Amino acid sequence: MEPTYNPGNFILPEDDNIDIKRYASLFISNWYWFAISLFLTVTIAYGINRYSEEIYSVSSTLLIKDDQLGNMNNNAASVLPGGDIFKSQQNLSNEMGILKSFSLNYRVMKELDNFHVVYVGVGRRRIVESRMYNTCPFKVVYDSLKLEPKGVKVYIEILSEEKYRINLNGNLNFETEMRFNERFSEYGFDFTIEHRKPGNPVYFKDNSNIYYFYFTDPGNLASEYRAKLSVAPIEKDASLVNLSVSGSVYGQEADYLNKLMDVYIRYGLDNKNQTADSTIKFIETQLKIISDSLSSAEEKLEKFRLQNSFIDLSKEGSLIQNRLEKFENEKTMFELQLQYYNYLSEYLDIKDAGGTIISPSVIGITDQVLIKLVNELSAIQKELEKIGFNLSVDQPAFELMNKQMEGAREALRENVRNGIAGLKLSISESNRKISNVEVEINKLPSTERKLINIQRNFDLNNTVYTYLLEKRSESGIARASNVSDNRIIDHASQYSSSLIKPKTRINFIIALILGIILPMAALLLIDFFNDRIIDKKDIERKTKVPVIGYISHSEGKSEMAVIEKPGSSLAESFRSVRTAIKYFVKENEVAIIAVSSTISSEGKTFISINLAAITAMLGKKVLLIGLDLRKPRINKVFEYSDSPGMSTYLSGNCDYEEIIKKTQIVNLFYAPSGPIPPNPAELIETERMKTFFEIAKKEFDYIIIDTPPVAIVTDTLLLAPYVDVNLFIVRQRYTSRNTLEMIEQLNNQGELKNMAIVINDINLSGYYGYGMRYGYSMGYGYSYGYNYYSRGYYGRYGYSDKTKGYYTEE
Repeated sequence: MEPTYNPGNFILPEDDNIDIKRYASLFISNWYWFAISLFLTVTIAYGINRYSEEIYSVSSTLLIKDDQLGNMNNNAASVLPGGDIFKSQQNLSNEMGILKSFSLNYRVMKELDNFHVVYVGVGRRRIVESRMYNTCPFKVVYDSLKLEPKGVKVYIEILSEEKYRINLNGNLNFETEMRFNERFSEYGFDFTIEHRKPGNPVYFKDNSNIYYFYFTDPGNLASEYRAKLSVAPIEKDASLVNLSVSGSVYGQEADYLNKLMDVYIRYGLDNKNQTADSTIKFIETQLKIISDSLSSAEEKLEKFRLQNSFIDLSKEGSLIQNRLEKFENEKTMFELQLQYYNYLSEYLDIKDAGGTIISPSVIGITDQVLIKLVNELSAIQKELEKIGFNLSVDQPAFELMNKQMEGAREALRENVRNGIAGLKLSISESNRKISNVEVEINKLPSTERKLINIQRNFDLNNTVYTYLLEKRSESGIARASNVSDNRIIDHASQYSSSLIKPKTRINFIIALILGIILPMAALLLIDFFNDRIIDKKDIERKTKVPVIGYISHSEGKSEMAVIEKPGSSLAESFRSVRTAIKYFVKENEVAIIAVSSTISSEGKTFISINLAAITAMLGKKVLLIGLDLRKPRINKVFEYSDSPGMSTYLSGNCDYEEIIKKTQIVNLFYAPSGPIPPNPAELIETERMKTFFEIAKKEFDYIIIDTPPVAIVTDTLLLAPYVDVNLFIVRQRYTSRNTLEMIEQLNNQGELKNMAIVINDINLSGYYGYGMRYGYSMGYGYSYGYNYYSRGYYGRYGYSDKTKGYYTEE
């Protein structure tokens, strides 16, 4: 029965993890790239950790009242009847916007004098600079920040405890030596340099003693800090907010946060007190007017009593006086209310009027509609003022609030007009009643009548004065009882700060990760673009021709590797190929095996020689034929001259017996190529080629032919009728994957019988060996010339003396 070829017996077993193994080998064999990458990344991480500026995050906690989450008691509102206008309507989002507003931060920076001059220490080699805050050994004393040039670096090099050198960089190019406490007035500057703490040293021998400072504008500072300020509630529905800011000096950032919270709380309290202050101011204005009238009336009453020795009125006079006082008091209250309505009217006539509105209840007005309208307008104006911290005037939300305010103003204006009209009617009615009483007074005696008029004037002023004093006292109590709706929970300090840059541990972890990932990615990228054959899958993707052998890398210099070391793994790989060939030919038949490749330098001659030798060691009579007539190598391996050979035999210049040479290996014979002919293809097509194989098949068990590359010349195809097995050699890390398409094309055409592939030069240490032999394009540069010979992968190695002897293998 004819033996059949089973690829599974000779191909490495399928392994789902072959890609993993391949890449693992790729990475392991290039371990030094990982070592170099790790060294570089860790060094960079160390430099970053060592020389980069330290950045700290500092935080504080502030409790903000949010009226949307529930109102707390408001003292001012509870003290004054109808005092809803004193209530502080707060919204958490708006308050957070106020904290980040420019105006509030500008007020903060105006109060932080230490922020107006920025001090920086310079290292010895001017590599590292460090921000200094209250730690610089000297301080800059100046009169007016507005007059100092902003942002111009002034370098100070301390020369001793008494002297320093000042240098102005940029276009100024100024340098001079000065003494401490000596005034510097050049180029717009006007300041003195003093010891920060008298008696403390400013010159340090081991330091560079170089610093620089520059003046900065509070407005720029406000913009800088509000940009990096973070304000966020600790939870979604909480009114407890966390304030955080980052900077190179945690003490400076802590001072900023503490001052910000302090100014914010004062701002809120001032805003609440503004209504009470306006009310008190209004009452005091009225008191001043009434006080003068009361003093004049009191003086007249006293003078009249002294002149007339008049003590009491008659019973009728007392009744008339009581009625008159009642009507006069009513009229006075109406007039006070009219003054308030006039105040509101004037306020509403001012287009851009803001601030607070005095509550109607202060003047004793109980009109609930008026009180409601005033409260609504006051609340809208306060909300609009807060929204102005966050929104520009052209945004829809701002325009909507403006429309709401105009609507409230118009409604209040209409109510004020009606109120003024009603009060005028009430005053007219009071005047009519007073006129009726005055008719009755005229009937009284002259002295009593005069007393009633003087007493009436005095009592009227006294009543109004007492009433206003009472209201002022109530407003003062309301102001004094005002407390801020917000309070500080945690001040910013060293204990609330943390180092955020550089993150030493994270930087080293990132360095380690990058040190591994970068070379890994580079190797994978190179592997992706590499078109060389690396493993079996590269061949299987391109062709269905089976792989029957894997020849390992030869570490020796001998071309006869299986003879030099018959027990090596290399020899075993040739034995595997020898065994696989048996399945392509019938038993007891002479096997003619052609060894070819697609391009040069893939090791076909090396495979031919060692395959012939390992077969001869089995006791089989083997003939090795050198039919690479254009670039013969077998002659040099066996140290034989160029003549005679196959070219001379095929051209009819010698006989068969003259070219069959015996080697020093038992059962191994060879036919050299002979001189390089001008027409190799034509010689192979002659009848003498057929005759040669007919004679050789009678004498030998195996005939192995070393043929030229099939991708370059047609010699191999011309030998197809005589060949039983066609072995194609592909070299790992050298043969282009594109050349496999030609092998597949030949297989599909059926021109060559029993095609098989042998992978040569497999390096077990790794798919890419110890050197990255990558290539990205492969041409078929198989050039022939009579005086040119390109040494293959293994080079021109001499035929070692170790091959002299006889090797046989059962």
